Amino acid sequence: MLSTFNITTKAIRQPLTLNRVSNLRPLCNYHTDLKGSVNYKLRGKGRQFVDFIRVKARGGDGGDGCVSFQREKYLAKGPPNGGNGGRGGNVIIRADPDESTLKRLGKVCSAKRGQNGLGGGRHGTQGEHLIIPVPVGTVVREIIQPIEEESPEDIEATREARWVYYPRAEQETVREGRVNFFKQAERIMDEEDRYYRWRKRNEKQDLVEIDLTEPNQEIVLCRGGTGGYGNPHFLTTENRSPKWATRGRKGEMREIELELKTIADIGLVGLPNAGKSTLLGAISNAHPKQANYAFTTLHPFVGTVDYADQYQLTVADIPGLIKGASRNVGLGHAFLRHVERAKILVYVVDISGPSPLEDLKTLQHELEAYRPGLTKRQSLIVANKADKVGTARDNLMELQKLVDNIPIIPVSARYEKNVLKLTSVLRKEVERIRAVEEAERLERLKEEDEGEDA
Repeated sequence: MLSTFNITTKAIRQPLTLNRVSNLRPLCNYHTDLKGSVNYKLRGKGRQFVDFIRVKARGGDGGDGCVSFQREKYLAKGPPNGGNGGRGGNVIIRADPDESTLKRLGKVCSAKRGQNGLGGGRHGTQGEHLIIPVPVGTVVREIIQPIEEESPEDIEATREARWVYYPRAEQETVREGRVNFFKQAERIMDEEDRYYRWRKRNEKQDLVEIDLTEPNQEIVLCRGGTGGYGNPHFLTTENRSPKWATRGRKGEMREIELELKTIADIGLVGLPNAGKSTLLGAISNAHPKQANYAFTTLHPFVGTVDYADQYQLTVADIPGLIKGASRNVGLGHAFLRHVERAKILVYVVDISGPSPLEDLKTLQHELEAYRPGLTKRQSLIVANKADKVGTARDNLMELQKLVDNIPIIPVSARYEKNVLKLTSVLRKEVERIRAVEEAERLERLKEEDEGEDA
């Protein structure tokens, strides 16, 4: 037993031969090809945060109807009693406050199909709804799909595939002079199909576009298909034993894109290694990764600032921006969507650097390149690393002299100096903006009520 173990160990510790190295070439080529893609920088350390994804959603198909007849001891030829199929499940998107990323979503989301009908007049149950939890602040936007007209061959194939037959009933032939009850049933279903196609063609369907900004807010994205008819549906005074039923209809299908825009009161914007993560850790309960190199933060962090009177603010920290981020240099500026909703933009500037003013201009230029007018929002400059002796004081005086339209607060996030003043100023500004938004909301509700009364 011992010798066998030693042989196995030696086999495991064999050095890589030429043949074994050649087996790794496709994997290496795959990573080499990714270097030219935009997502390569995020895949390098594993992308744990996803804020944009495209999903195909499909409602559940309806259950099939049942072909059944009542059979009892003294009732050899009873009436039809097949149940209808159940309706398919819906696809529902719900804003969940416990979610923080879209990573859990798959590329295709389908609800459960309805249950088939059963004998004894038992209808199938409705399919289970598919509830997709997404973070609060997710924008649901439908992608326009070209409308394809069904060809006559497709319509004919659909007509043939919609029937469920009683055993050996499809081979029955109608003698000449007799009424063909199956043709009557086909005409009934053809009329229903024409109605569905007419409604789909003429009914105004607005594209889905909704912003889920409230917890537990939801939207029914795709409805399930209707269930098929059991054979009692085709019972007439002449045809007392219909031997066919219909299959359930297909559920709705949509292709959507989900975009997460973090809801925070304050958004931190700065160049790499400016101290944004350190500042977030100093003023809030968040614990982002902190290190003395660029692009430490690869995805947004949201922290909560707790005050003594239980008042709270939320602060969002995004990856660093560099010159040319609008051209996908560095990590690009796609993460700026997470500060679009921020009430206050905080420019974190390294005051000990060679040119803080140029850093500020770079940040404002990239914000304008991403969305024009974003720099006109309420702003604040945090002159970080003010504890550095030498150039920090001179750069601060020069920055205060050249920038007079934005308040400047010098801090040392590393040693938590002047942090209390920063949090006090942020709270004062957020309270003012919240009061203005609440007044505007009440005024808007008042105008809507007056319009309804008129």
